[in-house]
Amino acid sequence: MTRSILVAVDGSDESKAAAEFAARLAQSTHSGLELAYVLPDIIDPDLGSNLTERARAERTDHAHIMLQELAQSVPRPNTSVETALLEGSPAPRLAQEAKRSDIWLVVVGHRGRGAVERALLGSVADRLTQISPKPVVVVR
Repeated sequence: MTRSILVAVDGSDESKAAAEFAARLAQSTHSGLELAYVLPDIIDPDLGSNLTERARAERTDHAHIMLQELAQSVPRPNTSVETALLEGSPAPRLAQEAKRSDIWLVVVGHRGRGAVERALLGSVADRLTQISPKPVVVVR
C-alpha cells in the first residue's frame, strides 16, 4: 500500500498552492497524492429544501472538471495522483477521509480571514487542524 497525502481543494488559489506544495512533498517522500473536493450539503433558501437534481448535477460536474484539471496541472513526476469527490461538511468529512490507513498527512490551503470573521464563521483549515486524526499542514 502506498502512503498518500490528502489535499483539500476547492478551486481557490490557496487550494492550488496547497496542491502544488503537496505534490512536491509527495514526490520527495515517494507518496501518492489524493486531491479531495468536498461538496457541502447546501439547502436552497428559496425552496427550503435540498438542491434540485439538476443543480446538484451541475455542481458535481463542475467539481469533477476542477479536480481533473488540477490533477493534470500539479507537478508530479513519479507521483500517483488520485481524485475524490466527497460530500458533507468539509472539515469533518476530510477528517473522516484522513482516518484511512494509507493517508499519513493532510494538506489544506489557508484563507486570509480576519480574526473576527474567523471567530464567527471558523474555517475549514482551522477546524481540520483541531479534529484531524493525522497531521495537517496549512499552506499560506
